[in-house]
Amino acid sequence: MDKRKLIVGLLWDAGLPTAVFYLCRALGLDPMPALIAGGLAALARVGYVAVVRRRLNGLSALVAATFLLLLVVSALTGDPRLLLVKESILTGAAGLLLVGSCALGRPVLFALVRRLGAGGDAAPGRWEERWRTEPALRRQFFLLSLVTGSGLLLDAVVRVVLVYLLPIDTMAGLSTALHVTTLVLLGGWVMWYRRRRVQAAHPVTETGSEHTHAR
Repeated sequence: MDKRKLIVGLLWDAGLPTAVFYLCRALGLDPMPALIAGGLAALARVGYVAVVRRRLNGLSALVAATFLLLLVVSALTGDPRLLLVKESILTGAAGLLLVGSCALGRPVLFALVRRLGAGGDAAPGRWEERWRTEPALRRQFFLLSLVTGSGLLLDAVVRVVLVYLLPIDTMAGLSTALHVTTLVLLGGWVMWYRRRRVQAAHPVTETGSEHTHAR
């Protein structure tokens, strides 16, 4: 998936429920039914992707399942703010998984790369060999997991606190904005870090640079 499709998908996943919420509020609905409507819009998008595109987004399905669970809890407790923390719960869980896997000695990001990396059936074995023999590779995956995991945890904690400090109408939009901003910042840092590692592994010598300019 290219970056453009990834960004468009993120905007749809994050923006659609928020837009539906504010539309419902403009039509005079109370916060609870407006939040429910926004969540149902997210469910509809999951169904659309699964049926029309024949592709079930596992993360979107997990968000939908979390929404349904919190909907039941919100109905039982009468607290609509619980519906606003569903993304924070998932974000915090992802952050804990990333940081916790480092404490166990094998970052989960490495497991994902090993499983998804190109190269056929022999690729997992090559990744395992690199993990055993390349300390720099291990440090890279530990750092990537710790930074992204810590960022997600901080995002989750801040948004949960703000949900219970600020009005629902404010946090419905602000929570989405904070979440998207965190993902963009973390994604930008990951790309910067990867580019820096590539440059460090393949430095451009002064002589090579002079030849390049001469041409």
